Amino acid sequence: MLGFIARRLAQVIPLLLVLSMVVFLLIHLAPYDVVDSYTTPAMSEETVAAIRERLGLNEPVWVQYGAWLGNVLQGNFGNSLATGLPIGDELARRIPNTIILVAPAYLTALVLAIVLGLAAGSRKGSLLDRIIDSISSIGIATPSFWFALLVMFVFGYVFRLFPVFGMHSIGKEGDVGDLLLHLAMPYFVLVVAFFPDLTRYVRSSTITQLDEDYVQVQKAYGASNGFILRRHVSRNILLPIITQLGLALPLLVTGAIVTESIFAWPGVGLYILNATAALDYPVILAVLLLSAVLVMLGNLLADLLYVAADPRIRLAKKAA
Repeated sequence: MLGFIARRLAQVIPLLLVLSMVVFLLIHLAPYDVVDSYTTPAMSEETVAAIRERLGLNEPVWVQYGAWLGNVLQGNFGNSLATGLPIGDELARRIPNTIILVAPAYLTALVLAIVLGLAAGSRKGSLLDRIIDSISSIGIATPSFWFALLVMFVFGYVFRLFPVFGMHSIGKEGDVGDLLLHLAMPYFVLVVAFFPDLTRYVRSSTITQLDEDYVQVQKAYGASNGFILRRHVSRNILLPIITQLGLALPLLVTGAIVTESIFAWPGVGLYILNATAALDYPVILAVLLLSAVLVMLGNLLADLLYVAADPRIRLAKKAA
């Protein structure tokens, strides 16, 4: 097991290196850079050239990449070119905010998806199945930004039930009740954004399992549909759900870019959006590397959970 984990982690290093090089080159192919995002027409060309020289943007691309990579290998993401603030400190401050928003929303959506997906898949073609499938279709077809603006208008401006922007009211930074009020609308938007795809995934897995031979054998022995669903099908759809959980790990960092931007939630999504608009490449690369590491760790975690969830996989590995 430890050898398997070590091999998988060793594969991550060249992938991250290639990924960072490609993104770095693509950013530098843009016709402008971060200095153009905050200079004004009143600045002289000499001033702009001095700023670009101070930030090292006049150096060849490979020199800039080498300097950035050297800092990263020492555990230093550097400073933002747009704000001058340390990127590591900003990420340490913003990642918990994004997790507070995304983790409960995703878990809620997953529970809803399991319940609704099992109900729809076990009653394929019924009225309940069509209703759940229609709700999922509407959810998938609805743009998140449009739904977020609708929720903001109805519950924030018309009924004034929840604060519209931010994570805390001024002077209430430690108030849990105030945090929950600010969390309500973006949480609801994310649940609606996450659950339709997950529901269809669980429904499809349920229908596939119900066509398996073991289900027909159970029915031949007189087992009820409810017993088969609870005792066998719900367990066998665990592996696809584990896959989804592994793939969802990066969402804890970059899973709410649109929602955070609309509700001004001070998380990583808003940070990377502003950095991308300004071509602030140290910030973009730091978040990209973090997200890529989480993708790979998520896949590794899913593989390990497969072994824990399905004894046949463990026996197969031992036999090999």
